[in-house]
Amino acid sequence: MRAISAPVLLVYGDADSIPSAHAAEFFALLGGGLRDAGWDGSGRPASQLAILPGRTHYDIASAPELATVVDGFLPVS
Repeated sequence: MRAISAPVLLVYGDADSIPSAHAAEFFALLGGGLRDAGWDGSGRPASQLAILPGRTHYDIASAPELATVVDGFLPVS
């Protein structure tokens, strides 16, 4: 996982069978959540983790908040 150089967006539901702690561990393998990003955000990792409240893998794809999360992750062209 640490060898992946492309930014990755991990999206999980907090009501799913995958514990949020496991999602955070996966995010850490991508370099996320290991240190403070700093007041200017310069230490922010390229990858992101989103845990959507009240969602499972059954309904996360139709969650309205998913579009907002993805839109915020994709680069502006």
